[in-house]
Amino acid sequence: MSVFVVSPGHIDVLLHALSQYGIVAPDLDVESLRALGENLWHENFVSFNACGGENVEVPHYELRTTDATLDPLAVLSAVDCYTKQSCEHPEWFDSDACALMQTLHAAVREQHPELDEKVSVSYGMTRRYRTLPAWTRIPWGFEELEEALPVPA
Repeated sequence: MSVFVVSPGHIDVLLHALSQYGIVAPDLDVESLRALGENLWHENFVSFNACGGENVEVPHYELRTTDATLDPLAVLSAVDCYTKQSCEHPEWFDSDACALMQTLHAAVREQHPELDEKVSVSYGMTRRYRTLPAWTRIPWGFEELEEALPVPA
């Protein structure tokens, strides 16, 4: 499997979503949030290095924030992408990052039950959000936090 390092903007999306969906305290101070982002990014680098036999060091992470509410489909995409890019090492399933991503994914689906319905597709069953036209327009990997904001109708 080909693993890539997600961008700092992708980590920004995840951190903002963790706060938006109440997984971390919304009033978490900036330094604690930045440290959490650095830990998430580190987990992704562990996977990248393990998969490719590399030894790339994690650069310093700089947090970017927004007061806007993220698009729930964008959050689901960010979680799915990050999980796939970070799970390629033996400690993943016992990591805090894995637990946070599972909790965030569940929180989004709980707050938006219409996205979580099971639907039948040609290859079996899947969650409804994966069949929406908007799902195919969402990036697989975010470069900037603003890419996860809802698109005005």
